[in-house]
Amino acid sequence: MSDYKLARKQLAEVIRDLGLAPGRYALSEAKEKIDLASAKFRLRIDGRLAQLDRLQLIRACIEQHDALLATERERIQRARQSLSHEVNYDRIEAVEEAREKYGTVARHYRYLLEKAVSSQASGPGEVTLDVLRELVGKVDWLMSLANASDILHNGVDVAGVTIDDSFIPEVFYSDGSNDRDVRFAREYAKTRLGLGENRKDAVEGESEALLESADFNNAFETDLGFNLSDLFTSLSVLAQAQHRGFSKELSLSYGAKPKELAEKLVSEIKDLGQEKAERIVAFLTLSETGLLRLAGRDVQEEEVPYWEHSKRVYRYAIRPLVPVGDELRWGAEAASRCMFNWMSSVRDGYLPADFGWPNIEPAVRQVKASIERRLEFRSEEIFRRHTPFVARGIDFNRKHRAEGFEDVGDFDVLAYWPDHNLLAAVECKYNQPFYTMKDGRRIRDKIFGRKEGDKGQIGKMLRRGAFLEQHRTRMLELLGWPKPAKVPERYAELYVSRDIYYWMVHPPYLVPTHFVRVSTLDSWLKTELFTVAGLP
Repeated sequence: MSDYKLARKQLAEVIRDLGLAPGRYALSEAKEKIDLASAKFRLRIDGRLAQLDRLQLIRACIEQHDALLATERERIQRARQSLSHEVNYDRIEAVEEAREKYGTVARHYRYLLEKAVSSQASGPGEVTLDVLRELVGKVDWLMSLANASDILHNGVDVAGVTIDDSFIPEVFYSDGSNDRDVRFAREYAKTRLGLGENRKDAVEGESEALLESADFNNAFETDLGFNLSDLFTSLSVLAQAQHRGFSKELSLSYGAKPKELAEKLVSEIKDLGQEKAERIVAFLTLSETGLLRLAGRDVQEEEVPYWEHSKRVYRYAIRPLVPVGDELRWGAEAASRCMFNWMSSVRDGYLPADFGWPNIEPAVRQVKASIERRLEFRSEEIFRRHTPFVARGIDFNRKHRAEGFEDVGDFDVLAYWPDHNLLAAVECKYNQPFYTMKDGRRIRDKIFGRKEGDKGQIGKMLRRGAFLEQHRTRMLELLGWPKPAKVPERYAELYVSRDIYYWMVHPPYLVPTHFVRVSTLDSWLKTELFTVAGLP
């Protein structure tokens, strides 16, 4: 806390020296002030880093980052395991606290690590724990300002900054913003715990099938000179460094010269070969110059572009081998997370970054398409557990031309409960995860629309809802479903996806749509459907 306060005091000095007057600033005026302060404060951080021994700093960041990630994982696992016991604490709060307390600080260390790796500046200063805490305090303030600027730039929320008479800044957001964040954090924590889930209903890519797929591995061999299975196995060796003989003792970091590391992979992995091992080591090595480059831009950025994700083809989360002097160092937990990042992204039909690989990318897109199809099939299957009257992928305009229906596209799933006169229309969508504010804005625009009159995917759903209201009786006849009981008409509109995002918990405008993850759909239908449809 004292380091956080010291950093705040230094930021206040920067604001004072910039001549920014005390007051309350919002929107574009706030962004201007925030960007000025953060740019100047970043230079202070750069100056402080230049005073420190660069190689010491890199190693310290690797080890602190690993310790934090391991602690976060252990706390979340403990909360999951407690589900089978009565406990006297809030599991959801425990998961969110672990993510906020350890995950956030780990991201700060990752930023410092990438800063140090991408810079040749080095000084005589020793990197002590006190120095690390000082740096993290500074980065926390820098990221607070950067986050507010991103929110303003992307129109995600109304935000601003208040500068008091002591030149201390306080970032503010719209009324209720904190409550919305808390609610979403709890919803996200539920997904980490698997609450309300039926794991058998989850829709995922086929990890084992991909590893055994000749087409998929040929694509990797053609573009990279090694296959997917060899990449994952190599990361597994790095993640089990002590067990695999890199050190006699458990450690927060391990080191080896590149050639020695390749030789070790050859000895641990059947039929790998030295040439492939060296390619994998080179591929997983964090490039000092690549850290400052974005895909498609042939320029060096002035700062580690933390605001980007997919355009960053070199970042620590996907390349865990860090040059430190004449050796490569890595953290076992970071290697494990890296393996998960590669495995989960490819399995889910996308790559961790925009690499531009000509053979791999089409193969990965096929995985995404298969997931989207299975999402519809799985939703149909789940609805059939609750009613026999279910139709999937029906387009009334195309199937019944003689009726003269307007074209509103196809209904991914329609379900009907005649005794309650209840009709449910379901849209199944697979949106790739987002990691930056810009990505979040992209997903929001895709689901809800970009501007006045454009309501994105929701707009199409609303048109189908109006179509149902107008043609309900005839649609039931065409489907061959029984006449409804003589009770009021009921209607429910669902958006079923693999994951839940902020905008699904807090839509930017009022919608009748209910957002449900496919793995919790069965539970939702049992406990929520009749309630939201106004049935007792």
